[in-house]
Amino acid sequence: MVVLTAAALLFGLSSLYSYNRDLDVVRYVSATIKTVGWATSELESEVLKFDHALTALLAGTRNEEHVQLRFELLWSRIDVLLKGVENRPVREQSGVTPMLHDLLAQMERWEDRVYELDVDNPAGTLALQQELAPYRERVREINVDSFSGSQVWQQLDIIGDVRQRSTLYLAGLLLSGGLMLWLLMRENRRNRYLAFHDMLTGLPNRMHFYQLMTQALNRVERQQRKLAVHMVDLNEFKAINDSLGHDVGDRVLKVVSSRLRLALAGKGKVARLGGDEFVVIQPYDETAQAEQLVTYLLTELAGDIRLPDGCLSPKASIGTSLFPEHGTTMVELLSHADTAMYYAKHNPKLSSQIFEPGMDERRLRSQKLAVALQLAIENDELNLVYQPIFHLKSGAIESLEALLRWHSIEHGHISPLEVIAVAEHHGLAHQLNQWVLFTACRQLRQWQRLGYDWLKVNVNISPNIFMSGELGSTVEAALLRTGLSASSLVLEITEDTSLWDTASSTDNLCKLRDLGVEIALDDFGTGYSSFSHLRQLPVNKLKIDKSFVSDLTTDPRAGDLVSTIVRLADSLDMSVTAEGIELQEQRDRLQQLGCQLGQGYLLARPMAADQVPDWLVQDQQRYTPAG
Repeated sequence: MVVLTAAALLFGLSSLYSYNRDLDVVRYVSATIKTVGWATSELESEVLKFDHALTALLAGTRNEEHVQLRFELLWSRIDVLLKGVENRPVREQSGVTPMLHDLLAQMERWEDRVYELDVDNPAGTLALQQELAPYRERVREINVDSFSGSQVWQQLDIIGDVRQRSTLYLAGLLLSGGLMLWLLMRENRRNRYLAFHDMLTGLPNRMHFYQLMTQALNRVERQQRKLAVHMVDLNEFKAINDSLGHDVGDRVLKVVSSRLRLALAGKGKVARLGGDEFVVIQPYDETAQAEQLVTYLLTELAGDIRLPDGCLSPKASIGTSLFPEHGTTMVELLSHADTAMYYAKHNPKLSSQIFEPGMDERRLRSQKLAVALQLAIENDELNLVYQPIFHLKSGAIESLEALLRWHSIEHGHISPLEVIAVAEHHGLAHQLNQWVLFTACRQLRQWQRLGYDWLKVNVNISPNIFMSGELGSTVEAALLRTGLSASSLVLEITEDTSLWDTASSTDNLCKLRDLGVEIALDDFGTGYSSFSHLRQLPVNKLKIDKSFVSDLTTDPRAGDLVSTIVRLADSLDMSVTAEGIELQEQRDRLQQLGCQLGQGYLLARPMAADQVPDWLVQDQQRYTPAG
């Protein structure tokens, strides 16, 4: 503002002084000669300045903005000469009016080319300069003619004297005006950029996206094409911010936005709506094109991001709505894309989802379930059932896995997967984890007081509480309140959860191991663990996913994989638990392969907490503690 004020003041003073100097000219020069001579000379001056600007651009001493400024000033000069009563004497000169109209028409044809000039493209500048040459000569001839005659020469002597003394003040006028114009244009560009772009990523922001979306809808309607809206959301981004810091979160957003921009490369436009939500607009002709782009985006986003303390592999969920199948307005398309993204995000088998009719109803159900789940946690209306884990060789019980169950009065029986998905999406995962952990520890302590002090309990941990860095303090609080020994607790963490960040995962798990808690890597074989990564994690047990066990008797490759996992665990001093044992042949085969522990319907089904003591007593000979 200080610079703008100073420039405006300088411009005003220069204008006032130049006006006074012009009064001196009026005293010595007749109106007609002054108007004609000054106007034609200024016209030639502007043509020459424009020509010199082109030459300077070719030489690299001036930039494109200077050429554009000279072009605009020349255009303005022609407009002034063609209009107004005071310039009528100029237009009455022989050949002036046709020449001005010709030059104006030519400048209209040059306009786009002038604003596309580039210092790296001298051919375009040279061509423009060559086309200007004939007009430069015509302007020159008219200017010379306007100063012919003895009387005119006397007048010109006076004008020359005045001009010489006024040059300094005119230069100040042009300099201050040009500076003000440049500052105003720069400030306007900056303000416009800030208003329509996200400061962190440089992508179009929500306001700009609405404009882009409106334009895209109008364009595809006019061209009779289709449009896909892809809502992109990063999984567990809040956990990244909470556990690794906002600097890491900002770096992830910058890398993701850069990857999205490069991946689109003319196929569409991307904007950041806020947080970790991005939206992609894609015009297309065939539905397969939209599906292919989603697959390509997921692949491009999944690459490792290097951090000072390791690597992080972002995972995204994409929801897609199509115009006109799923809506014809921006509001409908965005809402349906967001709904589809919600389903992709909370279905562990999906990374992307195209909107389908009925999804809105299921999302409304999710919102109602979230309210009911909040009350169920607060009122202790959830239940845990317990499924035993056995030593396969001796048949002795090793531990009990706590499994969540919820029967709502309003909604009926809710599957555990849906409960977890609702909790994670609506910010209830931490409360739910706390409830499960405290309830399981308190229940096990009661059984231990009955004489089963060797018994352990397995508790599944959500990625949210693991990545937030609060797991250690939550476990300590649960053990302290219930009086349970840390060695009696086994925490089951999914394989993919531990892959977010190697350094952070190792630190979190080491803190738990220092407490004396055992760690089991759940669903092993379905994720992407490398041997080096697994070797760094302080894990006690591997749990083989039930998909391998179910194929054990029919697919030789499943047996080979299980055998490999067992040998790998032995080399790392870990025990192996097989899930989902339903056939005697599966149990026998697992024993042959060296698997130590197992659970499944063949051995024992999940049971309510009050059934566990009776179950232990009824078959005590078989289910005695190992050792």
